[in-house]
Amino acid sequence: MKKIFAVVCICWLANASLRAQVVSIPDKSEKHFAQKYAGAENADWTNNVVNYTCKFKYKGQDLRAYYHMDGTWDFTATYMEESNLPAAVRESVSKSRIADWNPKSAAKIESHKGKPTYRVERKKGNEEVYIFYDAKGKEVKSTIKL
Repeated sequence: MKKIFAVVCICWLANASLRAQVVSIPDKSEKHFAQKYAGAENADWTNNVVNYTCKFKYKGQDLRAYYHMDGTWDFTATYMEESNLPAAVRESVSKSRIADWNPKSAAKIESHKGKPTYRVERKKGNEEVYIFYDAKGKEVKSTIKL
């Protein structure tokens, strides 16, 4: 019984210390974020080993900015209801192979590559997929979410 209690205590302490760690953000990311999103609220940075992510509110909207490990900006997702997507995108989704799938999320994706895209996430059973559309409603990419 003492061994089980000791293991539980060690696991609890390890979990608490992991949550208490402060994420060290590259200066390049912090400077870009401060300039691009001046006035952002509730900025919460995380590091998931492959990138840095900042979840925040900006001008009343929920956003997530993603940065490469070297601190360069990759893209920002502005979350919205599917009903707020451009009409051409909504029409394409309604005619797509995922039209009858359950909606999970929708977002406008702004990247360093230029033109914005719109991401629709849908789920059916255990399958989840992201489909990306341009502003005219043309599918440009799809990704199975694991």
